[in-house]
Amino acid sequence: MDKISPEILHIVCTFLSIDDLLNFRLVTKSFADIGAAYMLPEVTFYMHNEELERLRAISLHPVFARHVYSLTYFAQALDYPKVSLREFLRDHKRDMKWNSKLQKLNLSRAQLLVEYRKYEDAADKQNIIMSDRLDVAVLREIFPRFPNLQHMCMSTGNLFYEGRYRKRRAQPLQNIMRGDNLYSLNPEGVRPLEALLCANADAPCELQSLRAGSLHWRFFKRSATELARMFRPLSNLGAIDLVINVEPADERIHEHDSLSRCRRVLAKGALRNIFKSMPHLHSLCVEIVSIEGEDLEKGAALENLIEPRFHWKNLRELVLGGIECDRQELMQALERHKGTLQRLCLRDVYLKSTSWKRLLPDIRKKLFLVEACICGDLYGRSEDGEEPNDPFFATGHLGPDLEYWDLSIPEVGDHEMRDSINIYCRVGGQLYPDELPLSEDVVDKYYEDYVRGFFEDSDYEEDEDDHSSLRSAFDNATDLSTDGDWEDIESGEEISDDLEGSNTEDGTTEDDGVAIGMVDSEEDNSGLSP
Repeated sequence: MDKISPEILHIVCTFLSIDDLLNFRLVTKSFADIGAAYMLPEVTFYMHNEELERLRAISLHPVFARHVYSLTYFAQALDYPKVSLREFLRDHKRDMKWNSKLQKLNLSRAQLLVEYRKYEDAADKQNIIMSDRLDVAVLREIFPRFPNLQHMCMSTGNLFYEGRYRKRRAQPLQNIMRGDNLYSLNPEGVRPLEALLCANADAPCELQSLRAGSLHWRFFKRSATELARMFRPLSNLGAIDLVINVEPADERIHEHDSLSRCRRVLAKGALRNIFKSMPHLHSLCVEIVSIEGEDLEKGAALENLIEPRFHWKNLRELVLGGIECDRQELMQALERHKGTLQRLCLRDVYLKSTSWKRLLPDIRKKLFLVEACICGDLYGRSEDGEEPNDPFFATGHLGPDLEYWDLSIPEVGDHEMRDSINIYCRVGGQLYPDELPLSEDVVDKYYEDYVRGFFEDSDYEEDEDDHSSLRSAFDNATDLSTDGDWEDIESGEEISDDLEGSNTEDGTTEDDGVAIGMVDSEEDNSGLSP
């Protein structure tokens, strides 16, 4: 074993699952040292004291810290402000009607009082973290200890993790009533993303990508100076992915009012200026998610996201969702990047006065896309007296020229028109006849010969919905190529007393052999719990 070169062992580790890595590290001290480099490339944490201490411990580990490449702040939290005992009991009684687990427990009032005290204590500690900005302080402390941190993420649930088939590690509040159904603090995602960006502004990392979602639009309702301070350290970013939520943060506000406010805020150029400050982007993904209103207004116009005539010299991927524009404006932005653009996704886009029947042939002829995804609810306006495609929508109050296609992802089965359009738009039209598949007749005519076989044979379409996902190409661009948990660690290394007690002032350890788990015994007590 000692004769195997370290280079070969590093290659071997890249193919091992977390369980295999745990066993690999038990072989010899050198194996333990090399294997530790692959244990925690992706670290996640929540707004919780134990989580913050765990994050600090990882940063002080002499091996783990050097190999942390990705950090995710999960935005789920307890109620804020906390609910009263009366509300706690009322909600429990309501939940008993449908929750079979609660019905089996059948807790007495005395037991519920004990549970409420546990909840109250956890909620109070959470409030201290927010009021004292303890999470910002810890992040500011640990960032300099992660020299290879490249990817930063704020997730309000499973977003960016759905479809990865990874087991999520235990949540810190799962044994507290009301803690097993955590949700993001209102406004959604604002507080945790602010913590990440403020800490990074004080202790900048050399980040390559930033992902945030679902993020309420109110995050951008702040001064240009404050936003510039947050995003200035990200000027060299290569990839950014934002999912912006337009739903009201306050249930007393009507959805249309929230949409109008979002439009007014973004019209001031907050997002446009942020993206413009990142000239090295190769991947720009932004989706504004809102419930469709009667007037078809979207959360933002294209000009509010992309500065007219602005050009990213390295842009290879562009994802735009929940926007409105005209086809000429959109094509001008796309043509400026035709020399580099390879992946394009347009989802839930409203062409205010122009037709998709004109836009799609332009995309086919003027771009050379490796991957194309046109999906969601597509609205447009027929041009030059053409008949609208859907008489039902054309007879409505929105006008006789309204176009509509439903290319949303179905719950079951394929969507033949969506797949056909996406093949039609790829590689300059080389994969599909020059006949626009925006009617069932054209789709049926060419589907078997030109579309079905492509998706059956392509690795890219291994998951039937991947080709229409706004996230798929970005996942490929920032993939850490790991298995197991979201953090790449499954079962079981606890923070040892040796690690907690042996750190010197400079962050190293007095006994590296113990601290990084280079032991020959059957039980490895050196690492960190997932």
